Amino acid sequence: MKKAFFCFLALCACMGLFAQQRPVVAVAPFDVISGVSATDAAMITRVFFIRLGNTRQVNLVDRTVVERVIREHNFQSGDWSNQQKTAALGSALNADWIVRGEMEKFGSTILLTVSFYNIKTFRFEGGTDARLANADDAYDKMDPLIDKLIQTIGGTGARPPGGGTAPGKTYKIGDTGPGGGIVFFDRGFTGDGWRYLESAPAGAEFTAEWGAYGQDVANTMLAVGFGKQNTKLIVDRLKALGETNKAAQLCAALDVNGYKDWFLPSKDELDLMYKNLKQKGLGGFKTVEDTKNTEIYWSSSQYSNHYSWYQNFRNGFQNYGYTIYIGKFNTFTVRAIRAF
Repeated sequence: MKKAFFCFLALCACMGLFAQQRPVVAVAPFDVISGVSATDAAMITRVFFIRLGNTRQVNLVDRTVVERVIREHNFQSGDWSNQQKTAALGSALNADWIVRGEMEKFGSTILLTVSFYNIKTFRFEGGTDARLANADDAYDKMDPLIDKLIQTIGGTGARPPGGGTAPGKTYKIGDTGPGGGIVFFDRGFTGDGWRYLESAPAGAEFTAEWGAYGQDVANTMLAVGFGKQNTKLIVDRLKALGETNKAAQLCAALDVNGYKDWFLPSKDELDLMYKNLKQKGLGGFKTVEDTKNTEIYWSSSQYSNHYSWYQNFRNGFQNYGYTIYIGKFNTFTVRAIRAF
């Protein structure tokens, strides 16, 4: 009897140890950029929090504690880009990760974007997004966001044992990548087979239409880490439509310095390329406004059946087309990227 009792205690201790080893995640109240009521925003945040807790893969910081600490630190929406303030907030919350979200109304659709911050490395490690018809739609659309977060912090996207990075050569932003382009993003660890994003060399740049005008390419995402998946979805859809020589197809067909794994960047990957390369005078991007709109670059993120996200590399402006003159049928510049 005594032996069984001690075995029970040992089992409980082990269970407690495993629970303690779960990443501690703080979910900040999701910010509203425009068009979403405070009631709907609170509901969407609550659904996300509950679904994340139901996975039992993380330990969640109580929401009231998160809100109190944010107030005490006078932490504002614009402070997320401040590494020192974000680190101090994470330390005060005793969290390994902070999750934040943004909601914005586009027409009748709510765009929900969720970002993941690793407090130990002070790095943005990824994110994902969903389009909601209304707040109630969060009940049906939330699970893919949760799955992406769990994959990033506790699954294949987890930091290698010991907190190090995967073995092999390391790169910094601005270095020449294996494909002869320029490294513009380092997420700090290897997961899903990649750590870095590399732009194609300037000589591999081309112009093309996005394609599939008036047709839906379902499930393309905005966030970092989704460009490759987006490109496959677009290529498959274009093939079904019988269209050829469109932006995503030409990216997928590229062979640059022996590498054939290029893809059309997502909206957020394209923005990183602008901020980390173009704004630093790297990459040889087109920036002069002309009648052919060569300073405008396509992303792989669809907005609707008629529009897709693009970015003007002259000023960094991102949009999805707001007139009948700017749509998927337009010919814009394309700079492929690859992950490694």
